[in-house]
Amino acid sequence: MQLLKNHLFVILLLSFVAISCSDSDDGGGEDKKDDLELISTFDVLVAEPSGLAINSSGTVLYTVSDHTAKVYKLSIKGEITKIYKYEGDDLEGVSTFKGVKLLLAEERSKELVEFDMSSETFVKHRINYQNMDSNSGLEGVAFAENLNAIFILNEKNPGKLIRLRSDFTVSAEYDLNFASDYSGIFYDNGSKELWIVSDQSKTINKCTLKGDLIGSYSIKVTQAEGIAISKDKIYLISDAEEKLFIYKKPQN
Repeated sequence: MQLLKNHLFVILLLSFVAISCSDSDDGGGEDKKDDLELISTFDVLVAEPSGLAINSSGTVLYTVSDHTAKVYKLSIKGEITKIYKYEGDDLEGVSTFKGVKLLLAEERSKELVEFDMSSETFVKHRINYQNMDSNSGLEGVAFAENLNAIFILNEKNPGKLIRLRSDFTVSAEYDLNFASDYSGIFYDNGSKELWIVSDQSKTINKCTLKGDLIGSYSIKVTQAEGIAISKDKIYLISDAEEKLFIYKKPQN
């Protein structure tokens, strides 16, 4: 009887060790993504904000709504300071542009809108590229002033980074494969790198100008659809939560 008890004890002990080892290795060998430090969160009184831009001094934000199809000027705490008269069609992205202009991305029509904030007039440019689904199309836009280039995203099916010349013609296309979708983009003028946010993968991704992944950071945000960076801060806007999140920008 004592021998049987000892045998059962050994079996239980080995089982416990096996379970403990399994729990400690639940990453399956995959690299862990780094979390970013959340600095603050603010409510944004914009229905389904999609896309985010910031001015060069880091004092003003801009967003668009794919619900109201309007363009909004915000404080850096997410307060609405102006609603522009322009009413778009399936607005999904925004970037600062030359002078007092914004670039607005209209998904289904694959058009970039050159919007003058002072006169509230606009010119539309249709972007000529192939995608599979109009509802998973033009999702983000970023102007690189020191390169005189524009970068846009095709959300998925397929995920693409597309570089445009100053006349809005396509100069290069790059396939993206580091996330499930691509919902917002920002060009960092200082480092000459791109920051791309993924709604479905819940990640902020630092990339080369050809879309090669440099670093990836996990975020606990539902439906993040806009990103902007100023100095040591990353600003992120959520469509579903209607909130502005501010993170500390990683040093490298």
